[in-house]
Amino acid sequence: MKSKKILLTIIFTALISIVRAQDKYEYMIIEFDTFKDKISVSIDGKEFITEKVDHGNQERSAYNANPFLLKVKEYQDKDWDVMSFNSSADGNIERHFAHLRKKMVVKN
Repeated sequence: MKSKKILLTIIFTALISIVRAQDKYEYMIIEFDTFKDKISVSIDGKEFITEKVDHGNQERSAYNANPFLLKVKEYQDKDWDVMSFNSSADGNIERHFAHLRKKMVVKN
């Protein structure tokens, strides 16, 4: 009976450790609308940023996704990981999406 209690205690302690060890993440969506020439960033349900795209000396085209890719790279440099890329097209309008996540630092 005593060994059964010890075994249950060990299992219970292991389960609590597993639950505490689950990673927590922040999530982000970056959208590039080529028709409106804007990039929108939604960050973890807390922030929303919209900015006009500056093409610099590059061609303004529905197919030029470089401003979008540069924005994704900017967040990758801040430890955000890309989970997926998606695109949609409707006539001359292209929209590109990136879904990113960043591991949260949980303090105990």
